[in-house]
Amino acid sequence: MEIKNHLKEIEKTIGYTFKDKSLLIQAFTRTSYCNEKNYGGKNNYQSNEVLEFIGDSALSTAIVTLLLDDKTKRYAHGITTELKEGDFSNIRSKLSDKSNLSKSTERLGLQKFLLLGEGDAKLGIANEPSVMEDLFESIIGAIYIDSASDLTAVIGSVKKMLDTGIYLSEEKPENLRSAKGALQEFCADKKRRLPAPLYKTIGESGPDHRKEYERACYIGERLIATGKGKNLKIADASAAEAALKILEKEEKKEPSHDPDAPARLKALCLSSKATSPEWRDLGEKESEDGLVITEIECRALGKCATGKGETKTEARARAAESILALIEEEKKKAEKSKPTPAPKQKKAKKKAEAKVEQKTAPTFKENKKKEKAKSSPSPKKRPLSHTKRS
Repeated sequence: MEIKNHLKEIEKTIGYTFKDKSLLIQAFTRTSYCNEKNYGGKNNYQSNEVLEFIGDSALSTAIVTLLLDDKTKRYAHGITTELKEGDFSNIRSKLSDKSNLSKSTERLGLQKFLLLGEGDAKLGIANEPSVMEDLFESIIGAIYIDSASDLTAVIGSVKKMLDTGIYLSEEKPENLRSAKGALQEFCADKKRRLPAPLYKTIGESGPDHRKEYERACYIGERLIATGKGKNLKIADASAAEAALKILEKEEKKEPSHDPDAPARLKALCLSSKATSPEWRDLGEKESEDGLVITEIECRALGKCATGKGETKTEARARAAESILALIEEEKKKAEKSKPTPAPKQKKAKKKAEAKVEQKTAPTFKENKKKEKAKSSPSPKKRPLSHTKRS
């Protein structure tokens, strides 16, 4: 697509008319396009990388200015506002968020005018969120330079390109809460009592002026999710948002393990007068899905089993379930292995029991004698006779 034929359409979409059209074309020029066109030193095309850097700062300043105009009032001692410093930071972060910028670019359809190298064009990278975010910032940077650093011109385009109304129309927007704050509240809830989220840098990429950071979000020892961003705050917010979605999804889902299994196994050990279950942490491994899986070994009642899970609690429960299942299986086998008496043996046994009963039972004559003895009166005692002495 020849961008020169669509400059008026682009200017109408972004709400700004360029004096220097070459700046607008440069805002849409990717490095891959420059590499191909400049091959052999024939041309001197410049990419939008520097414009993107300038646009990042200009966008942040424009958003702060919008917040000052909309959320603050001047009074005798300076400015007053109902919002806190953290609220301002959250609004700015959400408006300049990578996903918000890329969605706005996609909604406006600006990515279709990008100048790409043949390889990138075939791969369809124009629709990648990071590419559309870069384009948004490059356009803002081009407007800032073309307008001779006129912030009013930049703000006009920001208002037209971004959906700022959702954050600026209310005194305290409902969706103002940051992703990190929401995750913090989720973990601190009395029903859950999870450890506080911890963020660690696990990777960096890109040149110094366009660094991209990758941060991991941990809850206790468990790695929940990762996020990327052009600074640590954005990367943390991305990781926190992804982690919150995972945890909320897990909470709605019924557990695939019995959380009471370790307690039941311990009770069985006590009733059998055996030692309590022994647990051994076998470490963590990464699954095919990229999840970190914990493996724990359990020894109890002469049995050994291992359990795997996304948390240590889940792994312990599954190990205990395995041992309880082994014990239950042994019981069933023992019951099945008991010899069942054959029909002939049953009859012989009944006859023998009947003979014993006959031998021990009293005869007819014995019964008659007992009845007579009960019915006949007891003999009278004769008085003692006194013999006379002669």
